[in-house]
Amino acid sequence: MNMKYLVMLLLPLAIISCTENTVTPTLYGSISGTVLAPDGKTPVPGASVTTNPPTSAIATASNGTFSIDKVPVGNYTVTASKSGYTQTSVSVAVTSGETVQAVIFLSSSASSAPGAPTTPSPTNQATDQPLSLNLSWHNPAQASAAADTTWFDVYLYQSGSTLPDLIASNITDTSTTVSNLKYNTTYFWQVVARGTDTVSTNGNVWSFTTISVPDNPYVFARIVNGNYQIFSSDSGTTNLVQLTNDNYRDWWPRFNPLHNLIAFTSDANVDPQIYTMGLDGSNVFQVTTVSVSGYGNDGTGFCWSPDGAHLLYGHNNMLYRIDADGSNLTQIATAPTGMDFTECSYSPQGNRIVALAVGPNVYDSEIYLMNSDGSDTTVLVPNSPGATGSPSFSIDGTEVLYTHDVSGYQDSQGRMLDSHIFEINISTKQVVDLSANGQYAADNKPDGTNDLYPRFSPDGAYIIFENAPNTLGSQGSIWVMSSNANGTNDNNRHLLIPDGIMPDWK
Repeated sequence: MNMKYLVMLLLPLAIISCTENTVTPTLYGSISGTVLAPDGKTPVPGASVTTNPPTSAIATASNGTFSIDKVPVGNYTVTASKSGYTQTSVSVAVTSGETVQAVIFLSSSASSAPGAPTTPSPTNQATDQPLSLNLSWHNPAQASAAADTTWFDVYLYQSGSTLPDLIASNITDTSTTVSNLKYNTTYFWQVVARGTDTVSTNGNVWSFTTISVPDNPYVFARIVNGNYQIFSSDSGTTNLVQLTNDNYRDWWPRFNPLHNLIAFTSDANVDPQIYTMGLDGSNVFQVTTVSVSGYGNDGTGFCWSPDGAHLLYGHNNMLYRIDADGSNLTQIATAPTGMDFTECSYSPQGNRIVALAVGPNVYDSEIYLMNSDGSDTTVLVPNSPGATGSPSFSIDGTEVLYTHDVSGYQDSQGRMLDSHIFEINISTKQVVDLSANGQYAADNKPDGTNDLYPRFSPDGAYIIFENAPNTLGSQGSIWVMSSNANGTNDNNRHLLIPDGIMPDWK
């Protein structure tokens, strides 16, 4: 081989073997950030955070933050995911020695809607529920972190109503209290659960029925927020029921003889008129259009007929009878000249009427006895100094209760100082003072008070009445005493219901 060519071939190899190899160093930065719920402010803990190209897979802390260190410089896609949310990604550029921030807003997936509330209390279709009660339910997410991001709206509506009331809104508690419900009424309620965005789940519609109206034996009036309202009650206030709640005066409640209606007067239409209502205050019906009015008559004093078919009342100097349905208004008597009829009472036998007539001076008053058609009118209790009022028949129709101020006091305001309850025998005209015939001081009317509006109990054994301080504007209370008028036995006078006037007893 020619040596010249061998040298030429070896020379390039020598040159190549002497060339130095160089390597570019790897540069790093970091990625940190926060994962937030759809509302843009609630952190999402436990969300999985990954990158592409891959680096590390980590989970967000309790405050929703994450941090990935020693990330090679370059462009990355950062992805956050968690059950109940739609996976979301953002792009970041990592530079050398810097920390790039990433805020990822998750959106709810279809599966993020909260579970429907369950386990209602009271149970569905429960009966005999009180008028104020606590509604509660179970949150299916109670044992998970989602319970902290579940809110509830609670709707309530009555049977027959298509417009529910929103009784609780945007609450996190699984209970709410509802009050002022009606007696013997079915209510429906529904709980709507909402998650961290607008996704919501409607719970089932549940129902409950309230307790029936108590069969209270007493009705009376009482001042509430400046107006008289009508109540029923047992002896005391255990089953106190407010039957009216109006922005005007409702008073003089009277049971009808069948004990299924209550008549009362109201000045809802300015002039006092007679209305009827159910024992629970429902189905209010206006009976009269000719007012209950006259000298000393501000809407009181009417009475039922013994059969409950009609009512009797005074309008100025006329005594009217009207059917309970508002028909057949009939004048049956005219008061003496210069006097107006106020209070009246039918005998239980239906054959007689007693009626109080009052003059322009309210202390000028007489009680008249007449037949049920207004004929054969006679004076039963003549006029005398001091106010007279509230005639009411005994059960057998032989005696009449009434009140009279024995002090004889008179002033321009019609004030009474010492009103007593009396019982007069129609045949003999014998009069007994029931307010002062007890054996013991406790059985007699306290000084400085007035006994008013007496009525016999249904069996005639007792008398229910109002006792009130004799100062003008004083609120009375309701009392009971024995009807024994012979003056030898304990009258058993005792307080029945505090804070009430114009009582009636069925």
